[in-house]
Amino acid sequence: MNAAPALEQYMPPDEINLIFQDGMLFGRMERFIDGKSPAAALFNGPYYLAEQLGFRKVIDTTFMIAAMIKGSPDPEDIRRYFRAPRFAQRDIDLRPERYTHYYKNEFPDRFHAIMDTRRWEPGERIVFEPYSKEVFEESFDWIAKHKIFADGAMGSGDYDRSTISFAAE
Repeated sequence: MNAAPALEQYMPPDEINLIFQDGMLFGRMERFIDGKSPAAALFNGPYYLAEQLGFRKVIDTTFMIAAMIKGSPDPEDIRRYFRAPRFAQRDIDLRPERYTHYYKNEFPDRFHAIMDTRRWEPGERIVFEPYSKEVFEESFDWIAKHKIFADGAMGSGDYDRSTISFAAE
């Protein structure tokens, strides 16, 4: 679950005051580390750096992302595209220490000198499983209830038109 639903376990929704200024991950991290934000939703490398600097986790969250497909690509091309990160993830799982130094490629230069990626984890996981109709509908309903999008901007909510599933390989 992301930050808002996670916080709803502890406080009423009308008291949750999330700010999406500098909403991109590194913008949030920089505001937090620079003392311009009392808390931040971080994950992956920015989370590991904040932990390395002595900050602590207040609440744990998860998130899901989806891939968007434009037009009508060949389904076999889509399968090949997703096969690559699956194989890469397997290699990273076997020997993460071979790859954590690549985090520096993602970070603003100003942080490189203080980063010690040797103790960092391999990062976010890609979970290759179908996005079930139940999860889709629950997510859609939560987003609608919380008015995340302006009226009429949420999309159809039609699971069958919104998703493509491929069998695991």
